[in-house]
Amino acid sequence: MENFSLLLERSFVELVDKRADARGWKKGEFAKMVWPEAPAKAAAAKWSAMRGKATNTGKPQGVLVSDAERMAEILGEDLTYLLAVAKENARQQAL
Repeated sequence: MENFSLLLERSFVELVDKRADARGWKKGEFAKMVWPEAPAKAAAAKWSAMRGKATNTGKPQGVLVSDAERMAEILGEDLTYLLAVAKENARQQAL
């Protein structure tokens, strides 16, 4: 089950990344919208670590529920809907 949880998280990040790209937002621009309180470079590094691998662990950074809600809000979408789509995508990948 833990493996599916990680797959769900990765699917969510991929989905959000694609939807931000579809709106024409650059990676750093989207990150700054999600974490406006952080310096631009720190926000970009955080988003990069979620999409790829964190430099200190070599694994993708996890996504907090509060961050996921902010991402959904910025995209103008409902978090539960995004999670449902990500869950279905994860199920397809798990087959």
